[in-house]
Amino acid sequence: MKQTINVNVSLDYDDSEIKRAAKKDYNLKLESYEIIERSLDARRSILKFNLKLLVDFDFEIKGSGKYREKYKPKELPKNKLKVGIVGFGPAGIYAAHVLNLAGFNVDVYERGSDVDKRKEDVFKFIESRVLNPESNISFGEGGAGTFSDGKLTSRSKDDRKEYVKDTLYSFGAPEDIKIMHKPHIGTDIMTEVIKNFRNDLIKRGVNIYFNSKAKRLIFEGEKVVGIETETGKYYYDIVVLAIGNAARDTFVNLIDEGVHLEGKSFSVGFRIEHSQLFVDKAQFRNYVGHKRLLHGEYSLTAKSGDNGVYSFCMCPGGIVVPSASEEFHLSVNGMSFHDRGLPNANSAIVRTVNGIDDPIKAIEYQREIERKAFILGGEDYTAPAIHVRDFLNNSEAKTLINVRPSIKTGVRYTKIDEIFEKGFADDLREGLIQMDKKMSGFIDDAIITAPETKTSSPVRIKRDEYFNTNISNLFACGEGAGYAGGIVSAALDGLKCAEKIMEVTIDGI
Repeated sequence: MKQTINVNVSLDYDDSEIKRAAKKDYNLKLESYEIIERSLDARRSILKFNLKLLVDFDFEIKGSGKYREKYKPKELPKNKLKVGIVGFGPAGIYAAHVLNLAGFNVDVYERGSDVDKRKEDVFKFIESRVLNPESNISFGEGGAGTFSDGKLTSRSKDDRKEYVKDTLYSFGAPEDIKIMHKPHIGTDIMTEVIKNFRNDLIKRGVNIYFNSKAKRLIFEGEKVVGIETETGKYYYDIVVLAIGNAARDTFVNLIDEGVHLEGKSFSVGFRIEHSQLFVDKAQFRNYVGHKRLLHGEYSLTAKSGDNGVYSFCMCPGGIVVPSASEEFHLSVNGMSFHDRGLPNANSAIVRTVNGIDDPIKAIEYQREIERKAFILGGEDYTAPAIHVRDFLNNSEAKTLINVRPSIKTGVRYTKIDEIFEKGFADDLREGLIQMDKKMSGFIDDAIITAPETKTSSPVRIKRDEYFNTNISNLFACGEGAGYAGGIVSAALDGLKCAEKIMEVTIDGI
């Protein structure tokens, strides 16, 4: 009987220590086991690893966890149904993957470029300050996460998330993503993984069209029957919207075409940078430099009145990157390579934005911040920046610090309050002060680069239990649809969307 147990071991653990821990905690004599997850417990002075082990005994171990067999998508004979997918980020990729295995004829339309051309466009933007609004940090093959950090962290309890990781591993992701509690691939490797995934899909018969923005849907009465791009009209039995959270023009078009969207809560703020060594010392203390410890991370929360303030998408050993996706708008994000070896750590510090029910107003809320930031930075995509102590004091002065901003498009030192609505910056200040109490020194040697606006979609595409929108034959999934946040959750949503399409078509429900 396969089951899981958890044991705490030292950082220098070996096979014998694992077996002693199993004997002590479960009175088990382990002959064999598999480590399926490893997480760091840094709550006490002596750091420990928590290992989740897969074991096999002919009796149920008291206190053990149930082991579920790994998910495997259905592989079915070819059918005649045609599916058009809009977007080739995690949701679109996994929807295409599962539907293809189930025998559907799948075409994918991606507004941005393939990853190689995307790299060129990002470097060109940094050098020339000429933005390609269709191919950038936010838009293109693999979605925004490919050009961020390749984080695979997910709070989902869905067993299928292991399938997502296993698939990425099969296309070249590092083996450690299979056991790390907070796995990450890194932009340098993620771009190659996505390319390998794409080539496999093409080999299996999926058609993928880059630089092919869906301009509008094609209707026949009350149902969707296709997609119109700049190159023509293409007809399908099913259309899947797997767009990203920055696809604001597409959101507006969908509203105009009668698709039901609603505003949802989201968050905005800025990026904060520290020395990675500061974060390592804060998290690892005397264990800094241990061979089994990689790079320190943090996750902090605070409250200012009724508003939540929290860290988001922390990038150890990374850089801040310009993530503008519309001309004359400015936003930033974080990125790390696989080795996370650069001197700065960065994270978003954001405050929740609630109560904007109108989807157009929610979209414009983000845009307004980005327009103001573009002007404040000098109208050439230079980012507004301020040292944290100066931000807290609402001061123009530039306090002397050691950390230097990492964003390649440069910064302009200035107050940043004016890019946010009244009182918003004060909530962020209160959040930073509370975070400093949890992580001493957080507000000292640190710099802010603004604004971070694309933590999640500001809207949600309404759908039923089968992922169908209010328009017949039109399905929605992923971050842009408002049901996911991050690579794994978006991939899971795309996978589940594919399963629902199978239910309502070939399974006859």
